[in-house]
Amino acid sequence: MPRLSHSVGRFAACALAAIPSAQANFFGPPKEVDVNVVVDLTEDGRKVAPPSREHPAYYFPVVAGYKEMGSIVAGEKKPPDAPVAPLLAKALAAQGYLVVGPKTPAASLIFVFHWGYMNPTIDEVALGNPEDLPQQLFWNEKEMLGLVAGHTLGNLASIGSEREDVLRAAREDRYFVIVSAYDFAAAKEKKRKLLWVAKMSTPSNRVTLAEVLPAMIASGGPHFGRETDRPKSVTAPIAREGKVEVGTPTVVDDATKAKDATPNPTPKKK
Repeated sequence: MPRLSHSVGRFAACALAAIPSAQANFFGPPKEVDVNVVVDLTEDGRKVAPPSREHPAYYFPVVAGYKEMGSIVAGEKKPPDAPVAPLLAKALAAQGYLVVGPKTPAASLIFVFHWGYMNPTIDEVALGNPEDLPQQLFWNEKEMLGLVAGHTLGNLASIGSEREDVLRAAREDRYFVIVSAYDFAAAKEKKRKLLWVAKMSTPSNRVTLAEVLPAMIASGGPHFGRETDRPKSVTAPIAREGKVEVGTPTVVDDATKAKDATPNPTPKKK
């Protein structure tokens, strides 16, 4: 399959990329970030009631770590692993999910934590004669839509700004945090029973992953274990200069203010 020259496209992309940089230099770095939150529940997950601080559920954490998916970004640096698990443990504890320990009840859940970036891989190719107009192939469209919309895409109107916003978000370079919840009893029998997946993501333009990790986690916290019927848009402050504490994010609806919690140390994946 022959590919067309990308020189013109690359020039246009560089020119467009320079606009936000110029704006950043003039207005300064952004102080807030828009976080997209989607939580998908399976049929098994819908049978499990979310816990509360008064009636918590205990989980065993698996820190799967950093992932890079889609087009590789030159110069992208992996952030330190240390702050991620404690931030997730704090956000989960605020919703009644507590790390299992020697003096706690037995675990009923396994949580797997991923974070990193996912970028669209899009090429313009000539599928027929060289004289034909090029067509755009979105190689990882399914994965990008899964990140920003999950199973909610069918709930959006076929025409309208909400759907257009989701489709546009799927074409952006994005940082993400993903929390996957599995049934612990099934795992002991070597069966994989997924209950729910929470996906938090934000555009990676003008920010670093280390800066937006706290914002993504704080934004997703109130929705852990609770299915979203459409993507949630949350505005949260950015943590600058390596700081990991953030204020309460502002969500379009169903916002909950997380309280402090002190989790047990998180075991690492063997």
